[in-house]
Amino acid sequence: MRKAVDIGVFKGFPIRGGGLSISHLQYADDTLCIGEASVENLWAIKAILRGFELASGLRVNFWKSSLMGIHVSQNFMDMACMFLNCREGRVPFKYLGLPVGANPRRLATWEPLLESLRNKLNSWGNKHVSLGGRLVLINSVLNSIPIFYLSFLKMPSQVIKKVTRIQRDFLWGGVKGSKKLRWIKWSVVCQKKNKGGLGVRDIKATNISLLMKWRWRLLQHDERSLWKEVLVAKYGVHIVQNVEWREFGRPYFSSSWWKDICDLEDCIQSKNWVGEAVTRRIGGVC
Repeated sequence: MRKAVDIGVFKGFPIRGGGLSISHLQYADDTLCIGEASVENLWAIKAILRGFELASGLRVNFWKSSLMGIHVSQNFMDMACMFLNCREGRVPFKYLGLPVGANPRRLATWEPLLESLRNKLNSWGNKHVSLGGRLVLINSVLNSIPIFYLSFLKMPSQVIKKVTRIQRDFLWGGVKGSKKLRWIKWSVVCQKKNKGGLGVRDIKATNISLLMKWRWRLLQHDERSLWKEVLVAKYGVHIVQNVEWREFGRPYFSSSWWKDICDLEDCIQSKNWVGEAVTRRIGGVC
């Protein structure tokens, strides 16, 4: 695929600014081919996949593959799917467990996660578990299921309330979701045990902490990765590696994910978290 792009046979998807284009993504046995919607690209993809079959002895199952178009006419999609003998996919779609192209601010995006939590509770419905056991299950299972979502998407407040309600009802309700008296405020339950709490991880704080890691990684100049190159190509290095993202880092064409990353400072008490972190590291070394 890289060779096809280099010689001009296949045209990838250009990132805003024209300095970078994406032609494919691969992880394990999943492959995404990304490019312009053109007849030339269709011929190139078919030739590349046919060449892969001849070279490797493996056969590509086109019928299990999907072709998705964004702002592409239905006539072109029908023709392309018939040409490649594959199905037409829809956006958003799942890739590596995350909904690509979905709006994270909509409840429907998070409904599969909420349903997964409810199903897990139903599987425990007939089991009598002590309060200590329920605490362990909340931290090890109910708090672990959303981690992958939380590491990339900012959870809306209404979804946080739903997840917290599921956890709270299970903690105090016990089996089959029966209602019982809630002895302690949830904010106290989420405090550390040495501070009088029960040690349950706060879902909002976990979400913010995981998203903050993206900001920290962007500010590390020694890290080179494709996702970082895409952000630099789209927004510019002067924005991506600027500490004051809340003020300077939100162009009008920013994606919802980038806006959420830039707005993280509104969710924490310290507004100079980068400077404080650097000071602590230097102070520790000295």
